[in-house]
Amino acid sequence: MGGRARKASESAKSGGLSKSEREELQRLRGQDAEKLKRIKELEMERDDLKRCMVLWVK
Repeated sequence: MGGRARKASESAKSGGLSKSEREELQRLRGQDAEKLKRIKELEMERDDLKRCMVLWVK
């Protein structure tokens, strides 16, 4: 059995994720939250720039 398959079967038997898997999942969720926050900030900046352009063109 390969390393991944063995880990997967051990996880399934123990009823959950290993400590390293939980840590990685937590790290990835944190990165995802940071990216979503940055996307929201960029969308707000874009909207502000659109408004500025409308005012400038007038």
